[in-house]
Amino acid sequence: MSDISSSDSVSLPRDESQALRMRRYLMAAGTSLLLCAVLFILSLAEHLPWRVTAEGTGAVIALIVLFYIFFSTGLNLRFSDPSLTTEQLGAALLVLAYLVTHAGPARSPLMLFYPVAMLFGVLRLSGRRMMALAVLALVAHGMMLALVTVREPQLDRAALLGEYAVLAIVLPWFAAMGGYVNRLRTRLSDSNRELKHAFDRIEQLAVRDALTGAYNRRFLMECLAGERSRAERLGSTFAVCLVDVDHFKAVNDELGHAAGDAVLQGLPRLAAAGLRAIDTFGRFGGEEFLIVLPGTALNGASAAAERVRRAIEGARFPAAGERSVTVTIGVAEHARGEDVTALLARADRALYGGKAGGRNRVVTG
Repeated sequence: MSDISSSDSVSLPRDESQALRMRRYLMAAGTSLLLCAVLFILSLAEHLPWRVTAEGTGAVIALIVLFYIFFSTGLNLRFSDPSLTTEQLGAALLVLAYLVTHAGPARSPLMLFYPVAMLFGVLRLSGRRMMALAVLALVAHGMMLALVTVREPQLDRAALLGEYAVLAIVLPWFAAMGGYVNRLRTRLSDSNRELKHAFDRIEQLAVRDALTGAYNRRFLMECLAGERSRAERLGSTFAVCLVDVDHFKAVNDELGHAAGDAVLQGLPRLAAAGLRAIDTFGRFGGEEFLIVLPGTALNGASAAAERVRRAIEGARFPAAGERSVTVTIGVAEHARGEDVTALLARADRALYGGKAGGRNRVVTG
């Protein structure tokens, strides 16, 4: 018995990982029962003593129950490899060694189960562990053969030695090939992980502003289009807030572009404190930011904008020195049938009305 799949995914929650290990164990346990079926068939054909069939079946069932207890109670989690692949495979090989050396005429067909058992470790174990298990099988098989030849001196020792020699060639070769396959699987898994990371990074770059980490203009426009479609379909509403940093050009001119960049980078974190999880905040261009507020009427949008304005006004920006940083915000609620361009134009007019009125304020349009 052994785990037959690749390593547990680190992204899986603990309960899911344990359920996956249990499924793999049950698959391996089911495969182990095939050995019992073969033993039964060989005994029916009078090629194998019923005593050996009974002992082998009892040992297999005992191991199945033992490892089931480990997996069902979580005791397997105390091991460095919670799938217990090495332990299951090692136990299976020892049972096989006992059966093969007591199988008499059925020895040859039962020896085929050695590579079958080793197969279960190919996708889980390193080449070193596979080779160690091959050595374990050879040592156990050799010891059992020695005991059998002492007990039954009439056996053809040359034939037994020949079978052992074949096994001594096949199992290490199988272990070496298994280790090679495992290395290929590991490389493929690493490549897939790196590829996924690269795709995630590309996806982030596609929707995030490189400087501030906030959503970019493209994403904001898609968000607006989606909200408009929802509002028209359901008869709901939404609002937008156009945020502009006051006297931003003066910050750049007097303190340098690095200071201006630092101010812009601090705004998303401050704005988030006054917004809901469903609200969207992003950089609309230059020193302008846009807030999309789903399901929000003009009064609610104005209150949210005021929270954002106060959070920014009360914050300290070390890069700006003694200069205070404030914003002016233009707010507009979507009107039924209005397109996104018209909505933004109203918010923009409100914003410039606030600029003309003295800045650091919220103005509705």
